[in-house]
Amino acid sequence: MSFSYIWKRKEANFGSPIEEQVEGGTHITCEVILKKDGKYLAVRRSSIPGHESPPKAKKFPKGCLYFVHNLFIYGESVGDYLNRVIKEQIGVGVKSYKIIALDSNLQEKDNNWSFCPYVLVEVDKLPVPGNYGNDVVEVVTFTKENVPEDFGWWEKEELKEFLEKYD
Repeated sequence: MSFSYIWKRKEANFGSPIEEQVEGGTHITCEVILKKDGKYLAVRRSSIPGHESPPKAKKFPKGCLYFVHNLFIYGESVGDYLNRVIKEQIGVGVKSYKIIALDSNLQEKDNNWSFCPYVLVEVDKLPVPGNYGNDVVEVVTFTKENVPEDFGWWEKEELKEFLEKYD
């Protein structure tokens, strides 16, 4: 490299991937909001595969509702990421997608920087219950007018406002 970049304000510049999330580290993920034929869809399960359960999960013994969510693999394109995680977590394919929002914040629990695009994905078919990293026990479709209350990481009004603003 003929030019040496010197960052003075903690600009985002990363080394190679590591195996575990670390205090003060960074992770890149997507919140994948699913749609099929004009309706949103979510799956009921104990947690997102490979992730901790939300605190309110105890109130829902059959599981909470989740969209698809996971980390990027180093160098992975958005399209490849979406095809991979959607197939892994709900067993269907991607018909089309659109990035609708972008979030960047520090997590209180470990000061980890979360960089998270929100992506609206039209899937090619409705998923069916089965094991996709863990058991999907139900597939739920809904509209902005009837957002369910039992999402793991979203509050009903928060999700409704988000969908009204971005879709």
